[in-house]
Formats: sequence, C-alpha cells, structure tokens
Amino acid sequence: MEKYLFLFLLPLLAFGCKPKPVVADFIPELREDEPFTYQDYRPEDVQRPETYEFIKERNPNPEHYFPDTTNERYLPIRYLQLNFHIMNTSDTLFPFYGEKARKYVKEVVFYANELIRKTPEIWLRPDSMEVPALPRRLGFNLAKIPGTDEHAIYEHYDDELYWYLHNGRKRNRASREVINKYAVRKDSILNIFVMGPPRDSVLSKSFRLSGVDGIYLGDAIKITGLLSRDRPPWEMRNVLAHEIGHALGLGHAWTRNDGCDDTPVHANRAWSLASGQRGPGKTSNNLMDYSPREESLTPCQIGRMHARMSDITGRQRKWLLPYWCRYNPNEPVRVTKDLNWEGARDFNTDIYVRRGSTLRINNRLHLPEGAAIHVDPGARLLIGPAAVIHSDCGGQWAGIRRGVTESGIGGEIVIDPAATFLNEKI
Repeated sequence: MEKYLFLFLLPLLAFGCKPKPVVADFIPELREDEPFTYQDYRPEDVQRPETYEFIKERNPNPEHYFPDTTNERYLPIRYLQLNFHIMNTSDTLFPFYGEKARKYVKEVVFYANELIRKTPEIWLRPDSMEVPALPRRLGFNLAKIPGTDEHAIYEHYDDELYWYLHNGRKRNRASREVINKYAVRKDSILNIFVMGPPRDSVLSKSFRLSGVDGIYLGDAIKITGLLSRDRPPWEMRNVLAHEIGHALGLGHAWTRNDGCDDTPVHANRAWSLASGQRGPGKTSNNLMDYSPREESLTPCQIGRMHARMSDITGRQRKWLLPYWCRYNPNEPVRVTKDLNWEGARDFNTDIYVRRGSTLRINNRLHLPEGAAIHVDPGARLLIGPAAVIHSDCGGQWAGIRRGVTESGIGGEIVIDPAATFLNEKI
C-alpha cells in the first residue's frame, strides 16, 4: 500500500518543486532604499569616427533652447566676454580717461548684467498668445588683458579715428577702420568701442547733444552718447545690451522679419508718446525695440540667442568664457523629470538621470574630461540618431555609467546606432 501511495505522490511532488516560469516582460520591483553601484557602460553599436567635422545647423528651432523654469541648469548659462576701447583725441577732447573711465565702464557692465538677469513682464504680446518672461541664462564678463589680471579696458588717443557720427555727410557709423586698427582678440572676445562726436561738432554752437546710439558690425560694436554728455552709467546699459542682442542674432522686435512669432509687429513709437500713454498693452518694453524701457525678452528671442551661442561652428560661441572646460564634480546636473534635449548643450559637470526620469539626448553634448552620464536604476537614457557626445576642450569625457542594484536591476539605456561618440574614455 505504501508503495502505491508513493507512486501516486511522486508526480505531485515533482510538480510542486518545479519553479514557476518567469514571464519575459516581468520587471522585478525596485525598492526605494535598495543600494546600487555605478558600472561602466560602453555601447558597441555607435559611431566612433577617428575624425569628425561639425556641420553648421541651419535654422535651429529656438524652442530647443528655451530655459526650463523647473531647473534652470538644464540650459547652461553663458558668459559673453567683452573688451572695451575708449576713443579720444591726443589732447583729450573728452574728459573721460584713466581711472575714471575704467571705473565707469565696469559700472556699465554691472548695470547691463543687472538688466539681463531680470525677467520683467512683457508689455506687448501677439493676440491670444501667452508669452512668459523666462530667465535669460546669460551674463556679460569683462575680459582680462592677456598675461595680466587687469580688465581689458583699452584707451586709444587717435585724432583720426576717435569720432562717431550717426547721420550727415560725414557719417562714419558703419566704418570699420577703428575696429580693424584697434580690436583685440576679436576671434574670441566681443570688442566694444566707446566713441564721441567729431571735434567740429562739439565746438559748433548749433551742435545738439545726441542720445545714446550704437551699431553692431559683424565682430564688434560701436556705441556713442556718453563721451559728449555726463550720463550715469546705468543709462548706457540699454544700448549696450541692445547691440549685444544684435550680436547674438536678434533683429528689431517691431518688424515682421525678426524670426520670432511672439514679438508682435507694432509702430515702435514709445519715445514719441507721453509717459502716461506708455505701459503694458500700449507700448513695447522689448530690449530690441526703441523705448525708455528696453528690458524684456521673449522666449523665442532667448532661444535664438542660445542657439547662436551653442553653435560650435559659429562666431558667437567663440566669444564665450569657456568655463565648461573646467570640470566641477560638486554641482552635477540632476535630471528629475522627463527631458528631451534637441538643442546643443555644453556642461562643466556630470549628468545624473534619476529614478523615474527619462533623458533623451538628440543633440551635440559637450562634457569635460572626467564627467560622465549616470543612469540610476529605474531611469532611462535614450540617445537619438542626431546625438554627438564629445569633449571640446581636449581630454576624454568619462562615458556612461549604469546604476545596478544588488538584485540586478539597472538603468535602461537605448542608443541609436547612428549616434556619434567622440573622445570617450575607454
């Protein structure tokens, strides 16, 4: 009897001891506090050419460069390097030189930085369009004279090239002579020339003091209005920021062809109106219009500037302080939401994609030597076909590191085989 009972139970025991089949798409649950370590992840199926030539992006989409108000660091801040040249005559027609001039220029840059850091309400908007005031992620930096710690504020005493005339028979507004003679490192710094009116105009009884004015001429800016009149430095901040806007790719906002759909066409007549007739919904306060309140920038305008500054083939990026070359591991960029990067980025630190978040990279991305992309368990990294990840400053970026828990759960990494990795650490 016992023999037959054993034979009866044997199939049941075998069935009971057999492990349950694992469903193919079953993902083990990730515990909140489960420890994990980062492991090097080197994809094989990507492009790693020995040489690579970056191609200029035609008509970049400004939306790819909009600042993110939930975390401004998702769009790296840019610092534009400036030189200043103060023009005068050999007998100092303008009492603006020496320490007085240097102090004044520093104050102008200070006030221009204050202006560009603010996010004032936008007064004129296209009908039925919400136009938020976003952070600009831009600053102005006085360069240093090569080999010294002195700010790059140069003084030139030239009886032929000291003057600037906007209108009239002798106008030289668009002349590049002074730039060609005195510009310093114009391939890496934006040169600003501070100029006054010609002597005969200053001495003429009929001469009328002009307002502030300026012009951007491709690789330098000329401004006037402070040498012929004792203006406080904050009055010069708008013309400086306005002309820098032109240098970074912005047109006049009141026109139809400035490339932005969030800047309405208007009459640009704020200066001709009484103060009571100006204000929100009445006149413009856009930095790229003419008004007593040149200060606001729309998202499209901010995006256009950052697109220019992020173009590795363009002039504007070469004017920037390349702080992205100095690796700073203490302030990593932490991705805590789903992000899709289509516009180029230059970071000076590591990137961490946190649990529950997805980062899609489909753009040029610079990381300095030593910096890596970390993908936590429960996070996703998607690298698209247009991605080019590289280090632009020499050396090698540290590659991708995948977080893996003790139970074997790791971050998800999906890379298009058309993506390009350059100078990645092996």
